[in-house]
Amino acid sequence: MAELEPQAPPAEPGLPPSIAPQAAEPVGAPSTPTLATATAEPLPDGQKRSRRPSRKELRHQPAHAASRRPARRRRGVLDILLTLIGEALITAGAVIGLFLVWQLWWTGIEATQKAEAATKTFTQTQVESPKTAGTKHTEPPPAMPQVGYGETIGMLVVPKWYGVTNNNMPVIEGTGPDVLDQAAAGHYSDTQQLGEIGNFAVAGHRRSNGNSFRRVDLLEPGDEIVVSTKDVWYVYTVESHEIVLPSQTEVIAPVPGHPEQAATEQYLTMTTCHSVNVGEWGNDHRWIVHAKFSYWMPRSEGRPESVLKDPEVN
Repeated sequence: MAELEPQAPPAEPGLPPSIAPQAAEPVGAPSTPTLATATAEPLPDGQKRSRRPSRKELRHQPAHAASRRPARRRRGVLDILLTLIGEALITAGAVIGLFLVWQLWWTGIEATQKAEAATKTFTQTQVESPKTAGTKHTEPPPAMPQVGYGETIGMLVVPKWYGVTNNNMPVIEGTGPDVLDQAAAGHYSDTQQLGEIGNFAVAGHRRSNGNSFRRVDLLEPGDEIVVSTKDVWYVYTVESHEIVLPSQTEVIAPVPGHPEQAATEQYLTMTTCHSVNVGEWGNDHRWIVHAKFSYWMPRSEGRPESVLKDPEVN
């Protein structure tokens, strides 16, 4: 806001600020010593000392004789409007900043806590798996039975993300906000189950609520994606990625990208938000990773080599 110019303190009515009334000393009163006070010289004979004008006389002086006070600076309508706009922008900026802190930081803390709780509960039901490389089985794997909405299917492990971002998260049935906001991978309920011919498709947040799939951009052909259920390891190998519009749901068809075809193989598809302008910070597009089933092994026989180095994988 514009500052106002300083004003002189108000004087008594009728007095210019430069003339202040002096209290008359009582007749015969003893003089009071003061510091550095000049002594009046006596006037020559026949001369009279000038008399101080009375208040009444001063009140009747012409108006121009009075001291002119500094004019108060008047603020125009434009100044006031610009000030209000500036204050509104500052307030809006603060609100947006707080929202971003909540969206990108606090939601991540809450989601991570939920994911840790779901992981702890599920891993207690898993068959113990020796921390040695198991034998790869390439015959058809056992099919995972259907579970209810919100129930945990298994754990999704992305070895490429080890040491970079969260690479071990629960896979939960459904893709609603109540599922994805748990820093989990949500299974599209209308796609196939693990071990079935077709497409096991999952979704995850990229930015906010745990950033589950934030680093999908690191996945390259040949990288493994692992899903661990209560008693089986399912291993898929990345083949490709693409960026599509949210409406292009054919990417999660039984044969990804070809809904008119009948599936003869097993696939895994990961979907997450993406923007062609701001990358991981937007959601006008979707980043898609396509992987094909490679092998499986019982948990009781060991582990895929790609997960052995990760101490957090159960």
